[in-house]
Amino acid sequence: MNIPAMRRVATLAVAATLLGGCATMTDWFSGSDNAPKPTPLQAIQNSVTPKVRWDASLGASADYAFSPALMGDIVWAGSRDGQLVAVDVNTGRQVSRLDTRLPLSSGVGAKNGVLYVATSEGELVALNEDGKPRWRIRLTSQALESPQSDGQRVLVRTHDGRLSAFDVDSGKSLWTFQRPQPTLTVRNYGSTTLVGNEAALVGLPGGKLAAVGSATGDLLWEASVSSPRGASELERMADVASRPVFDRGQVCAVAFQGKLTCFDGRSGTPMWSRDVGSSRGLTVDAVNVYVTGDDGTVWAFDRGTGRSAWTQNGLKFRQVSAPAMLDRFVLVMDGEGIAHLLSNESGDFVGRLPVASGKTLTQPVSLGDRVLVQTQNGRVLALGL
Repeated sequence: MNIPAMRRVATLAVAATLLGGCATMTDWFSGSDNAPKPTPLQAIQNSVTPKVRWDASLGASADYAFSPALMGDIVWAGSRDGQLVAVDVNTGRQVSRLDTRLPLSSGVGAKNGVLYVATSEGELVALNEDGKPRWRIRLTSQALESPQSDGQRVLVRTHDGRLSAFDVDSGKSLWTFQRPQPTLTVRNYGSTTLVGNEAALVGLPGGKLAAVGSATGDLLWEASVSSPRGASELERMADVASRPVFDRGQVCAVAFQGKLTCFDGRSGTPMWSRDVGSSRGLTVDAVNVYVTGDDGTVWAFDRGTGRSAWTQNGLKFRQVSAPAMLDRFVLVMDGEGIAHLLSNESGDFVGRLPVASGKTLTQPVSLGDRVLVQTQNGRVLALGL
């Protein structure tokens, strides 16, 4: 499918986010006159001060979305025009900058000294750290999600719904997992999560979640995150369009205009479910599951019971990113490039810092004591306390 067609699908796909007279997600992303007004920020007294540890510049992302990857102590990030930058995660020192001259369509995958990039022309390319190509193969369609490697295989999710695995040394095709694609899908920039070298969790249209064996591509289990509801195709869209999370034997995933559901990681047996829809994403700590709704509301639920822990409405309609853990705090970015820190216990604002001039489409990457953020205007930042 060409890029204009993909954009048309994406616009239709998000058009049913809010019904009953409310404006759509398309409205507030595009700045339409019908868009809900972003909630004004209330002044807060920072009790915890987020800081920019380092800041690197790359080319802008255009209509694509990029996220950084960590390999050892080096952060690799890419841009639409094929620039790759390597930054020491601890010091912010630029280690390398490469010009691949490739039109990239997603972020970098990095593992064991090899970089993996996908192009808008539908290719997957493996590179050494010096930029020298190792191999190059043709995909079945364009990849909008960063390639991921477990050290033996590199997995790529393409726009036609396929998850394909390739040998890291030769690029040889190993297996493909596919489910039928409906006419309308939510455009997403990451709905696949590797679990070690054993399995991949795959968010699917129709509110489904699959666990796929990494070695063979066999289906381990499939479960329902949310059941489609409504009379029209738009109303019934319930894609799992953000990355599932695996932690401590539990898998959690959320569906667009659907539900948040947590499962037993081995069997896929549902543990609990709540009526919260999102295409943004979620994260967890030892106690709670945190999720950003498509209207910008941030929610926390008890991991064991699904009981509501808190709700933060102070960022509604501010194009809020998926949450990420920064130490024991919950961090989200809004569309003005402002980082917000929330208490994991109450959801109250505890810190705020303007850090960028561009919005963030991909989920910030948590490294424990810092969070990596890549903005649409080509900045890569490490945020800490």
